Formats: sequence, C-alpha cells, structure tokens
Amino acid sequence: MRILSVLLITLGLLLSLAACQGGPIAPTPTAIPLAATTTPSPLPTKPTGMPSAATGALPTTAPAITTLPTATAPASSNSFGLDERLAAATIQGFLDHVAAGNATSALNLYLTDDAKTGEASRMLTQFTEPNAQLLDATLIELLRISDTSYRGQAELHWAGTEDRGPGTQALTLVLKYQGGLWLIDEMALGALQVATPTPTRRPSTSSRARPPDLDGKLVFQASSGGSIYTINADGRGLRRLTDGLDPAWSPNGTQIAFSRWRNPWGVYLIDQDGSGEQRVADNTKPKEVTWSPDGSRLAFTINFSSSEPFEICFFGFCFTIPPYSIGRMWLADLETGKMLSLPLVDRAVHTPTWSPTGARIVYAGDRGLAWIDLEDMGTGRFPGSVWDTSPAFSPDGQRIAFMGRVHNRWEIFVIGADGSGRTQLTSSDPNMEQPPSSVAPAWSPDGKYIAFLSNRDGPWRIYVMRADGSDQHPMFGDKLDDLGFRYEWASERVLSWTR
Repeated sequence: MRILSVLLITLGLLLSLAACQGGPIAPTPTAIPLAATTTPSPLPTKPTGMPSAATGALPTTAPAITTLPTATAPASSNSFGLDERLAAATIQGFLDHVAAGNATSALNLYLTDDAKTGEASRMLTQFTEPNAQLLDATLIELLRISDTSYRGQAELHWAGTEDRGPGTQALTLVLKYQGGLWLIDEMALGALQVATPTPTRRPSTSSRARPPDLDGKLVFQASSGGSIYTINADGRGLRRLTDGLDPAWSPNGTQIAFSRWRNPWGVYLIDQDGSGEQRVADNTKPKEVTWSPDGSRLAFTINFSSSEPFEICFFGFCFTIPPYSIGRMWLADLETGKMLSLPLVDRAVHTPTWSPTGARIVYAGDRGLAWIDLEDMGTGRFPGSVWDTSPAFSPDGQRIAFMGRVHNRWEIFVIGADGSGRTQLTSSDPNMEQPPSSVAPAWSPDGKYIAFLSNRDGPWRIYVMRADGSDQHPMFGDKLDDLGFRYEWASERVLSWTR
C-alpha cells in the first residue's frame, strides 16, 4: 500500500508539471511556424526517406462513426483546464506525426488499445502509403461530448497529382480517457474536396481602383521563414530584402525588425533598402517582434511548442506526457542591450502590440486578448473569445484590430482600446463550400485602412479595407501571386505598413 501511495503522489506531481507547461486549446494558431526552421520552399516536404508520390489515390472515406454524442458543457467550470489542453495536445501531436509520415509512432503514442487493432489503425496506414502525400493536418475544433470523451475536427491537406489538383479532407476524431491519458478511440474521414483550376471563390475585384489616399510602404513575408519583401502601397517598387519571420517597420520607417530561425538564431534589424543587417538579440525561437513607439525597445515572444511526447516509467508503471507549448514575452533595450522578461501568468503568449503611448502592451494569451501595463506591471483581460489573437493597435490608440474564429473560419474584428464595441469587419460568403479566412490585420499609418491576408479568391493575397470594414478588395490584385503566399496558422504577423 505504501508503494501504491508513493506512485499515486508521483503521478499527480508529474501531471501538475504537465499542466504548468500546457498550451492553449487548439486551434488557436500555434506558436511555432511550420516551415520557419527550414530553407524556404513552396510546400512542406516529408522527412528524408519518406515516399513521395506524384500520382495515386488518397485514403478513401472510412465508415462513419456510428454515433457521435451531442456536445455538452465540460464537467468542470474551468473550460480551459488540464483536460482540454491534454486532449487538444493529443490530437495535434497525432496530426503532426501523421503529416510527418510517422504512422507507427502516431499509432503507439496516441491511440487507445481498441483503436490500435481496429478501423482507426487501418485508416492510419493509408495516410503514409507511397501513393499518398499528406502536406499538413490541423486541428480546427474541439468539443467535449461527455465527462470521458471529446470530439475533434481536423483538416487534412493533400498534394496534387498528375490526375487532379490538391485537396482537403475533414477528419473527425473521438477521444476517450484511458490510463490517465486522452487517447484517440475512433476516426472518420469526410469526402475529399479537390481544388479545381478555377476556384469557387467570389469574383475577384483586383481591377478596382485604389483610393487616392492609399500611400506609404508595406513590408511582408511570403511565408514563415521565407522571403521578406517591401512594396509601395500603390503597387510599385517590389523588392526582396532577406528571409525571416514577422517583419515590422520601425516607427520612423527606416528599419525593419524580424526574427530568424536558423544559425545564428535571433532578432534582427535591417535597413529599408536591405543593407545593414544586424542581430540585436541572441535567442532561440523568437517571434512576433514589435517596436515601442519611440523606437528604443523591441517586444517579442520566445516560444517553445510542438514538443515530442515522452514516456516516464516508475516501478514498471509507464505513462506518456503529451506535447506541450509554453511562451514568454521579452523586452529588448536597443541602446543598452538589456533584456527583460515580463511577468505574465499566461503560459502561451503571442503577437504583442504596443500602444501608441508606450504604456501598455496587448497580446494574445491563454484565454484570448490580454494586456500588461509597463509602469506597474498590472495585467488584465479583454472580454471576448479564447480564439481572439493577432491584435494590432490603431495609430491613434483608440481601437484594436484582431482576428477571431467564427465557427469554421477566421475573420477580422475591431474593438475599442477599453475592450468595448466588438465589431466584425470581414465575413465569408455563406454559399461557399469551404469558407475562406481573413487573418493578420495591420493598420495603415493614418488609421484609415486595415490591410490583411485572405484566401477568399483562392490563393492567399493581401487585401485592404477601410477601417469600418467597407470597400474590401485585393490591394495588389494578382500581382504577387507568384511569390507563393502561405499562412502557416502560427500567429505570424505577415505584414506591416509605414509612411
């Protein structure tokens, strides 16, 4: 009995440790870009040695799960508790292994005993057959359906073949609690949705005349870890500067801050013409750099995510700690080189934005948008949704633009600086089979417009709209399509706008 008591206490401590290191519920955009650490390429590739097929059939639709219970409220009043985090981490870990072609580890680490010998196991082997090429898989929704089960909805992205274009496929997963872990017990695949040469998008408005007061210059990334470009707001002067993540203009428009995830890792500055590159902070996995209004400091996040699950054994009893995600926000003084870690209670911290007065930083935390006042380190949260992320202060400090989840897509919203007046600015066409998303808002220098990224016409493009949401159209038409825009769902900034 004494040994059993020791085991139970040890297990409790380890699970508490996992909770302390947990991340937010998926599908909040992750802290780690999918392609940030690799040489930029048009599409993610499988690890060396995995089969790559140009032709062949994709996994067929599996028999539907016989009964999916109606979603209910979580048993605990804390809807952002350990159960939700572990369930979400299980699904995303499973999806990451499947997308990487690691079917064996996905089966051993994330499936229940029954699923390992059932239909779910047979379906899993199809994902990594030589005639299938899965590019990526993402958790998009998680619902609690009973005290001991969850239902997750994921989206699979398949490469195109000689016979057809690329496609997407819905994957439903049911999780059950087994041996102290949330594990996948059932899976069902939806029908493959294949892209056609002419996407079923709303008619393009690329020929629409630009407003006469649309001026200044943008810096943007083609993908996380990919090329960084500048372009005038009128569409002239496209120029590649370098490669990296999350570019941001300095307040005076003479320099650009960004991060880089290859040796030497860190936060960098570069002049607007691409010269004078220098590393100003030596950190591993920095992201989402933003400037203080006076240009003397940088705020950025240091994120640790997509960790591999690991097994712990005591006296012959073994269990697996699932993947976790944690993050911190740091300030770097450009004059002194001093670094300060901000005292935030959130375990996952993304996309900080500095108020024009320099007194407050708003960021995306565990439960949506939150803030910290730099003078007294006081903190608070805005009302809204746990999915709210990527905030951006307006130049006058009166409003905050951000992206939030609406059912099965992401849209751009705006609120007052005090959290009031939540207003949705973008909206997908309800008649489309796969509603597109609008992400990564950035204000124009005069505060009259908001630029953002959207795939409403098929490919990802930079769009612009007035600050009230009117007059939405592609900012540069299809001029930048050859750059291969890609949104990684990794809380990336994508673009910044200066005078």
